[in-house]
Amino acid sequence: MIKKHLEEKLPEFLYNFDTNAPFTHCIMCNEDLNSKEAYAIEKVFKQHKGIAKPEIVYEYAICMDCASGVQDEISEESMESLKNLYEEYSLNMLMKLEYLHETEKYNIESWTERCSFTGKELRNCSEYSVSAIIEGGKMVYEHAPLAVSDEFMELVQEQMSKKTRDYFDGFKDNFFDLPPEIKNLINGPTVGII
Repeated sequence: MIKKHLEEKLPEFLYNFDTNAPFTHCIMCNEDLNSKEAYAIEKVFKQHKGIAKPEIVYEYAICMDCASGVQDEISEESMESLKNLYEEYSLNMLMKLEYLHETEKYNIESWTERCSFTGKELRNCSEYSVSAIIEGGKMVYEHAPLAVSDEFMELVQEQMSKKTRDYFDGFKDNFFDLPPEIKNLINGPTVGII
C-alpha cells in the first residue's frame, strides 16, 4: 500500500542551484511559495561522458494552481495517449513505490537512483529529470519524487500532439534562457509532475 511520508527538512538536492537555498517563488505567477499549500520542483540534468557530476540544465518551482493551468494546455489527444503510456508502465512504478515505502527509504537518493517508470539507472542516462512535491514546506514521499529517464522522456514526447509539444517548447522558451544546442536535446517539462 502506498503511504504518504512528509520529510521535515527539504533535501539540499532540491534547492535552487544558483542560490543554494530553497526556491522562493513560482516560475509562472511569481507568488511566494510559502503562501502556497503545495508546489512542485523539477530539475532537468544532462550528463557528459567522463564527468562524474551531472549538469543542471534548468530547474524551477511551480505552484499547484499554475501547474493545473499548464495541465489544461495539454490537448485531449495527448492526455489520452499519456494516460495510456503511464498505465503501461504503472506496474514498474507501483513496485518501486511499494518497496521504498515498505523499507522506509525516505531519502532523495533512494527515490532518484532509477527511473520511476522504466527502472533505468539515471547514471546511465544522457539526460533525466527529477521532480518532487512540497506541502507546507515539507518534502512529500508518496507517488513522488519522480525520476524520469531519457528513455521515458522520449516515449512521453512521442505521445504528445504537435500542439502540446509546441506549448511545452514555448514554456521552455518563455522561462529558460537555453542555448539552441541544449534546447533541442532536452525534453520537458516533465508532464508527470504537471
